[in-house]
Amino acid sequence: MKIYISGPITGRVIEDATEEFARAEEAILAAGHEPVNPLKNGLDPRAKWIDHMEADLWLLRDCDAIVMLPGWLSSNGCRIEVNVAGLLRLLVAPKIEGINC
Repeated sequence: MKIYISGPITGRVIEDATEEFARAEEAILAAGHEPVNPLKNGLDPRAKWIDHMEADLWLLRDCDAIVMLPGWLSSNGCRIEVNVAGLLRLLVAPKIEGINC
């Protein structure tokens, strides 16, 4: 199962977000699934927010599920991602060991 990782990025220290998303990737792999990390969407981290959202939603459309990281409710991007995931009828992944959802 391909699982998209959704979590707050904007306004955070990028190293902190990168570390959190890497932990989520490891946990998804350990659970036997394929992680999809939007921090690896191919864009320069300094690209415009809307460009990142477009690339991230493109990644999301090929996934089977989405997992929401802590703080997602306070992120406009995460709320967009979970809404799109719902429209695509993706599974909202249950808590994965090692990820504090």
